[in-house]
Amino acid sequence: MTISAAVTDQRGMMKVVVTGVAAATAGGIGALLNPEGVALGITRAFVYFRTGSTGATTFDVGIGATATTANASVMDFADAVEATVGGKFIYGPTAQVAITEVPTAVWGATEYLVFTGSATTVGLDADVYVEYIRLA
Repeated sequence: MTISAAVTDQRGMMKVVVTGVAAATAGGIGALLNPEGVALGITRAFVYFRTGSTGATTFDVGIGATATTANASVMDFADAVEATVGGKFIYGPTAQVAITEVPTAVWGATEYLVFTGSATTVGLDADVYVEYIRLA
């Protein structure tokens, strides 16, 4: 058997600053086009909520073909209100199907990381940290 290894920087971590908005539409909080321009395997995601929203809402982060395609393939918070998340640093994977499964997502080269709230997220002030591996 023959193998080879390429020693390159194939990983990264990004910080996305999130400020809540009144819009409750898909991608209403915002969207970020893949910054590397190649497929990325998202390995982990964390969020630091300086403050949560002032009203009841969910907070989802997922991969979408457009800036307005919502899903929760990266993070799925059932509650992003201040009393629940304010001042907390949370590991935010999507729900696991089985204990042995590690949730991951592939962020296509031309896809978006889409941030959505189910209702107004006014008052939300957070940093989302996304760790990834370049798959190309």
